[in-house]
Amino acid sequence: MNAPLELSMRQWQSSLMLAQSQAQSAHFPDMLATCQQIITAHSGDANALLDVGTLLLNFGYLARSRECFERVQRLAPHDLRALLNLANLARDGGDHATAQRMYEALQVAQPNNPVIRRNALVSEEYNPAVTDAQRLANACAWGDWAIAQAGGLQVRPPLRSRTGTSTGALRPLRIGYVSADLCQHTVGLFVKDVLQDHESPTGGVGADPVAVFAYSSGQVSDWVSDAIRAACTWREVSGLDDAALAALIRQDQIDVLIDLSGHTAGSRLTVFAHRPAPVQVAWLGYFATTGLRYLDAVLLDEWHAPDGTQAQFAEPIVRLHGVRLCYQPVPWAPAVAPPPCLQTGHITFGCFNNTAKLNAGVFDVWSQVLAAVPRSRLVLKWRSLADETLCDSIRAAFADKGIDPSRIELRSASFHVDVLKEYADIDIALDPFPFTGGLTSCEALWMGVPVVTWPHSRVVSRQTFAFLSAISLPELAAKDADAYVRIAQSLATDRTRLESLRSGLRSRMQASPLMDVQGFTRQLETTLHQLYAEIAQKEIKTAMSQKIILHVGPGHRHSGAKLPLAFQTPEWKEIRIDIDPGNEPDILGSMLDMSAVETGSVDAIYSAHNIEHVYAHEVPVVLGEFLRVLKPDGFAVITCPDLQTVCALVAEDKLTDAAYQSPAGAITPLDILYGHGAAVAAGHHYMAHKTGFTEKSLTQSLQAAGFQSIAGKRRLRGLDLWLLAAKGPMPEAVMRELAGKLLPL
Repeated sequence: MNAPLELSMRQWQSSLMLAQSQAQSAHFPDMLATCQQIITAHSGDANALLDVGTLLLNFGYLARSRECFERVQRLAPHDLRALLNLANLARDGGDHATAQRMYEALQVAQPNNPVIRRNALVSEEYNPAVTDAQRLANACAWGDWAIAQAGGLQVRPPLRSRTGTSTGALRPLRIGYVSADLCQHTVGLFVKDVLQDHESPTGGVGADPVAVFAYSSGQVSDWVSDAIRAACTWREVSGLDDAALAALIRQDQIDVLIDLSGHTAGSRLTVFAHRPAPVQVAWLGYFATTGLRYLDAVLLDEWHAPDGTQAQFAEPIVRLHGVRLCYQPVPWAPAVAPPPCLQTGHITFGCFNNTAKLNAGVFDVWSQVLAAVPRSRLVLKWRSLADETLCDSIRAAFADKGIDPSRIELRSASFHVDVLKEYADIDIALDPFPFTGGLTSCEALWMGVPVVTWPHSRVVSRQTFAFLSAISLPELAAKDADAYVRIAQSLATDRTRLESLRSGLRSRMQASPLMDVQGFTRQLETTLHQLYAEIAQKEIKTAMSQKIILHVGPGHRHSGAKLPLAFQTPEWKEIRIDIDPGNEPDILGSMLDMSAVETGSVDAIYSAHNIEHVYAHEVPVVLGEFLRVLKPDGFAVITCPDLQTVCALVAEDKLTDAAYQSPAGAITPLDILYGHGAAVAAGHHYMAHKTGFTEKSLTQSLQAAGFQSIAGKRRLRGLDLWLLAAKGPMPEAVMRELAGKLLPL
């Protein structure tokens, strides 16, 4: 980077930090002035414009941020960061059709960008036009992509016994929570008290203890973070990539790993595709299927997930009794104020939800509510209502339905304590749909404000309904649009009931499962204990019915060779034998001495590029060992270099030319004949090749060892041989079918 450019970057970054500080202090005019100074001084710097635009977007100034991103598009047409931000902006402004088109274009351009993929999935939850089937299909496509990015299919790690060998006491179940939101965020506020109330690892008499780990990948640390940090083993993992985080989770020997993010911002769900824990669960922070088949459960409840909901999920639904989460108010929540209608003489409806949840259907129903309750007003509050263009579009939406825009009051962001105080201005809260309120609804109820909701089929549409059901107010949930209007109108005309609800909602909540932290936490622990035990029993039953494949010389479990796809099914259980203890094999041994493997104990053997590493006179010993450990109907799949093809390259005087590219670099015929030269030169003498085969010679060796049925294939492109050898006689038709499944095309 040249000196003037570096100086320029330092200047705008310093100004940007000032603007961020001004925004966090709610000095928004000052922030806007600072942002405009950066835009004017650095109008040709795409990075400066992107960062300023992102700051403006995060604090609700949509039109100003759009100007920045569109200018970046003109400066750098191929920089997709601007398009991604414009897609996020369209979502926040409720323009879901535009957002969907942009996300689709971005996924075509950058199919392996995790942020684009997860933003597209979250955006679908706000969009009423996306069907349940579409959301499931797109999430499952993400799951398949995540597994491929993690290196392919992974087997479930072994479940460790919880019974101590000496005392018989249960060891603590090791639970790991993964989230970027362990701070003053919706997730952090919901989970904090649960983590603090988890059973101590030492436990009491009759206790079933747990040991809790929190893997924090967020950038914010505050009072909520401090409370969680003090209650468990805290791991700061924001600087770790997926492989390193998975390795840390394995090192911590986590039994049950819980994702708290789903596809929301900062998610580390891709780590779960590495399968670092034997039991993996989705809970709390997401409101739909993740699409990842490695999750053993998603924790919901009967109100969020009535009969039929399983069809929307890739994960098995486990229903908690009562509600799926636990609410506790923040310590600065003010006292409940009297209903404002007593002073104003009219009903004030309100909604403090994200404007991304607003859509044409919501405006239509809310307009009917306002028409049904004369002189009533509606207060909307969210950070993006600082944007005059969005405010104008909202007023126009109501005007189109015959509602005087002067009845609509739009408020922008404020500090949390002030948000709660503003519920003193609201008589009745109106819930948007299909994306309903979560923490927002809990806070409205805590501030004495009843919430009218309309649950649909998707889980995210049933959040407020679940809270109302938990506090015995299901009558505030509508079955259709007409019922929504009737419920709101009925409440508005019953001032006595409004006063009763206003004064009694807090005690009603405190007496309900919604705020029973201890009861909820014990139930959560019991559910996780039972899930772990059930899966352990299922694994034992599966193991008893599984076929055993002995994987010879595979390298490390997480970075070494993988089995062919035909063996990566529940029908097969992989047992790994390797000479290097550093590779963490199931059995420590070599092809020449497999005495640790019982005679006639395995159904199949897979040996890829191993047999060329022994001397020619040792080949019968190796094949004899293979034959010994196989069951009578067992078979072996053996691969090695095809010297016939390699020698053809040598005859063309290509001995040191690149035959193909590998992760280790170019591989030449010389490497194939004698072993990878660079590896041998580095001291890895075991990489040297000591013998070699053609299809004919390897077939003869297998026959001499006693294998009865043999099928082979020369893979010319791969310069290698693939042979299938059955210990006993095998009908030709069966042999052909098996070869078709196991040998490459």
